[in-house]
Amino acid sequence: MKKFLGIFLAIALISTIGFVAFADRNISSNELPNEAKAFINKHYAGTTIYECEIDDMEYNVELSNGVDLEFNRNGKLVKIEADHGAIAQSVLKAILPAKAMQHLTSQGLADRVDDVEFRRNSIVVDINNSRDHEIRFNLDGSLKGRR
Repeated sequence: MKKFLGIFLAIALISTIGFVAFADRNISSNELPNEAKAFINKHYAGTTIYECEIDDMEYNVELSNGVDLEFNRNGKLVKIEADHGAIAQSVLKAILPAKAMQHLTSQGLADRVDDVEFRRNSIVVDINNSRDHEIRFNLDGSLKGRR
């Protein structure tokens, strides 16, 4: 019984340490990778950073204007989400391939994009208040599909 209790406590301790190691941790904006800081300074200059977190080597940044940014460990943008409206077209033009931006503009959707996520093989764009809520593009910007 003592041996079982010892093993149980060891497993519990290891699990707790593992959980703490991968939990969200607030950080200073100065701790963001340079590429992430440059993106924020270029596209959201003058906007206050409300909160920065690191979670399993991904950086999450909340801006005071309701925009949430997610960067990978190197500071490359992985996801951008506008909680209160749409992502500015100037930002979309900077982050999306020209073909994708052209498609959104020609369909009258560029001013209603509220979320962009860069995945391994695609770019997923969410449209606010649209029957085509989600549009997928290949990494080169060609249309992949709609949902």
